[in-house]
Amino acid sequence: MAAEVTMPKLGLTMVDGKLVEWKKREGQEVEKGEIILVIETEKVTYEVEAPASGTLGKIVVPEGDIVPVGEVLAYILQPGETLAELPVTAKAGKKVETPAAEAAAAAPALTSTTVQPREGAIGETGGGRLRISPLARKLAEEHGVDVSGITGTGPEGRIVKEDILRAVEQAKVGEAKPASAREATAEGLLPTRAKLLPLTGMRRTIARRMSLSFQTAPHFWAQTQVDATNLIQARETLMPAIEAKTGLRLTYTDLLVMVVAHALEEYPIVNSRWTEEGIEVLEDINIGVATNVEDGLIVPVIRQANKQSLSEITSVRADLVERGRKGKLGVDEMTGGTFTITNVGMLGGDSTFPIINPPEAAILATGTIAEKAMVQGGQVVARPCQSLTLAIDHRVLDGAIAAQFLSKVREMIEQPLLLFYKAN
Repeated sequence: MAAEVTMPKLGLTMVDGKLVEWKKREGQEVEKGEIILVIETEKVTYEVEAPASGTLGKIVVPEGDIVPVGEVLAYILQPGETLAELPVTAKAGKKVETPAAEAAAAAPALTSTTVQPREGAIGETGGGRLRISPLARKLAEEHGVDVSGITGTGPEGRIVKEDILRAVEQAKVGEAKPASAREATAEGLLPTRAKLLPLTGMRRTIARRMSLSFQTAPHFWAQTQVDATNLIQARETLMPAIEAKTGLRLTYTDLLVMVVAHALEEYPIVNSRWTEEGIEVLEDINIGVATNVEDGLIVPVIRQANKQSLSEITSVRADLVERGRKGKLGVDEMTGGTFTITNVGMLGGDSTFPIINPPEAAILATGTIAEKAMVQGGQVVARPCQSLTLAIDHRVLDGAIAAQFLSKVREMIEQPLLLFYKAN
């Protein structure tokens, strides 16, 4: 019996997913456990394995479609089975809501497709409607690619973005030398050359979420400099014990997670979020740690950070970051955060003005630790300093509470022994 390949449910909150890429094509042999397609949720890109060995007999959902969890994406045939024996095609998924997709959906159905390039390089195609993804169509228009001469490598001969990008590269090889000064524009300047970087799903998600945050949450920033002398000494003192227990090196991020978690205990209103019904003050303190990956940025979450020891925070943080950079995190491991830390100092950044990770009410950015001039006891001295920038949602929090919370964070960084002191 043919095996169904379905849209998996990767987390409790996942309701649908986007089919990004088919790694196998119809008619190809697949082995159980082999990666056959890539899907994308709001948080992660995930490689889907074949549920059975056999022949990929029918691809139901093409690349670019968004379908509900559990929807059939394809069928894997067993020896002796034919396509005629398969069930009726599953419901079509919804297209990604991009300008190109919307334009394509609004266009009338034609028996041929004409794509007008900037310089008239694309002609009509014949022999039935051309199968081309919205993204591929947009790329073709931008690069002036004649789609009529392209053989699609997507499902059922569909032209996908890789086909267009391949055609663009081939065209570059055959290009003549750059235009001479006589062929320059009217302004006397040579035409500007540019390379198009197609948007990944992660980059689209980052763009959408950051735009939403900045448009809906009125941001307010508070900034200070801290003397990191004692923090450095605390890390050097604690590092051997943490490494002996966990096999991992203690990082400043680990210490900052503990600092922030304890500060949030004292200022629970900062651990909150805006809703139309009121301000939700959250009981759990779940710290998100902004992490750079190849395609952008992810924020894995250390849950109940205020209840974990420093060695536990170190172990959890290291595991989340490692698996996150390999694309192995589940959706639930990157949702549910109540406060985010972004350590730009790890990348050499001195300071930044961060954008809040919605629906949270605040985010803390920390800069690199570097020697700077400070005044102590009436004398100008050099001290290892670190910049702290707190961004708050002004609908939820006011400047006074932001200053008080930031002051508490500063106090704990400058006197890290407070982290381990428990009053009787």
